[in-house]
Amino acid sequence: MLQKKYVFHTFDELESIAAEITSSNAYRNASGILLQLYNPKIDTADEEIIAYLHAACEKACLVGLTCANIADQEFDIKDEPIELNVTYFQTTRLLAFDFDMNHETGFVAGRILNNELEDIYDARCMLVCYSCGSAVINAFTNEFSHHKLPLFGAKAGRSIRALNTALVYGRSTHANGIVAIVFAGEDLHLYMDNCLGFKEIGLKMRITKTEGDHIITEIDHKPATEVYSKYLNVKPNKYFVHNVCEFPLIFSHNDCIFARVPFACGEDGSIHFTAGVEKGAKFRLSYGNPDNLFNIIDQSVQNLKKFNPEAVFLFECGNRVRFLKDQARHEPDKFRKYSPELSVAVGYAELFFAPIGGNVLNSALVAVGLTENASSRDEIRTCIKITDEKTYPEEQENEVIPFVDRILHFLEKTSLELDQLNRELGKIAYTDRLTRIYNRWELEHKINEAIVLSEDDHRPISLIFMDIDHFKHVNDTYGHDVGDMVLRTTVDLIKDNLQPQHVFGRWGGEEFLYLLPDTDLEKAKEFAEKLRLQVEANCYVVVRHVTMSFGVTSIMEGDDMNSFVKRADEALYIAKESGRNRVVTKSSIRN
Repeated sequence: MLQKKYVFHTFDELESIAAEITSSNAYRNASGILLQLYNPKIDTADEEIIAYLHAACEKACLVGLTCANIADQEFDIKDEPIELNVTYFQTTRLLAFDFDMNHETGFVAGRILNNELEDIYDARCMLVCYSCGSAVINAFTNEFSHHKLPLFGAKAGRSIRALNTALVYGRSTHANGIVAIVFAGEDLHLYMDNCLGFKEIGLKMRITKTEGDHIITEIDHKPATEVYSKYLNVKPNKYFVHNVCEFPLIFSHNDCIFARVPFACGEDGSIHFTAGVEKGAKFRLSYGNPDNLFNIIDQSVQNLKKFNPEAVFLFECGNRVRFLKDQARHEPDKFRKYSPELSVAVGYAELFFAPIGGNVLNSALVAVGLTENASSRDEIRTCIKITDEKTYPEEQENEVIPFVDRILHFLEKTSLELDQLNRELGKIAYTDRLTRIYNRWELEHKINEAIVLSEDDHRPISLIFMDIDHFKHVNDTYGHDVGDMVLRTTVDLIKDNLQPQHVFGRWGGEEFLYLLPDTDLEKAKEFAEKLRLQVEANCYVVVRHVTMSFGVTSIMEGDDMNSFVKRADEALYIAKESGRNRVVTKSSIRN
């Protein structure tokens, strides 16, 4: 594998570069050739450039985008050259897919790519550049996510001042498109991390109302912008975006920490994002510190060196560049010292999907290394932790530490102490002492919370009320110690089925509740039957055999917590009265 970087300002320069590429032995002998075109300019003939490259470099697959240019005017990049990066592969095959989203949906495009992947037995990873909305890219990636294929890339950006059209490049230019390159070959291996580096501070908050897929209207039932006005004294005016870029919202999903940064705010107190947000998701504010970010980059570079890649791709967020200002070049330069020919794309959002987790990111720098060394091993890091505290030499201990450093250190330490205190209090306040699952108080809170979240979009919620059959007989015959053992063992069996969105707790005695968001009655019944069979098949110490009865219901219009639980309890009562060790559903008050 060989990587080569070119830059150009004029079409004549591009023609000279293309001639050099196509006349090289690397071009003639390559199994696959990747052209990456990243354009910071605002007045180029994009369609002409793309058409020329396809005609001149027929063997190559082309992908690229217009770069995000949202830094202050003094750091404007519109006069910088266009980058054309070429990677020549020796054994890897490249397969290009180009989707015009004016004529496709994200679902259909994803299904098409999924069908192709079914026949690509040695697919190793994928590069995706896009210029469509967050709902479309999410629908697209969801359709082939079960392939567990590592995916990286970026969303096309534009100039915050010129407001030029954001374009993605493939077989042609698209203002609303997706271009994907699949890398296939058993010799190919990759390194990947996201270099986020923003530190969480303050309390956890919850999104309680959204509009579409990328607008938060309410946080903890208050206008979304109040988060910034309350904690940062940032008002929703024309300077709002500039004042919040250092303070992304930090979420966690599928073992990946990711950020969301507002690009606008609405008169109704809403906050707008370039990537998707979900109602019900929890987050914390974070703050950026250049030293922290560079610390993360240093770790990434060291990890990359150990991996020993033959090509390096960087996908950096425009917000990160805006935050770092004149220090922004330091990040790619740290990688460039090791890999001078690397490619750099600056976009509105970064893609980072791996078998163990991932998401569409903001404020990150996704670093990717590739090698065709068959003895290498893949290395994917969903989050590099900041390990080194900023310290001052002993001889300077009497010097004044900058005020901002002192404040940030205070916020960080206070947040850590609050986290620890909340965890300790949570174990006492929210969990049942014997079984270590949610107690009744917390169950009531979670059920009420789920009902409120479902009111706007009318998503189904189901509830399972379960009870250990003849538990009094167990206590009377074997004693309370054995009864406690039966409770704990049964809880452990059921906990093995817990998904992140599920809620499971002890209602009292031998009674338990299991809440299933986004689940209809029929699926909840199937789930309850699965639990029933697992308990029935288990061999308990001393007691040997235990069964459970289950009552299942789904949310109805007008339900509150009491009516919802009562209906599940009534279904459980019917299960008990009709012979126990069975699942009974109840979909209305009368049935």
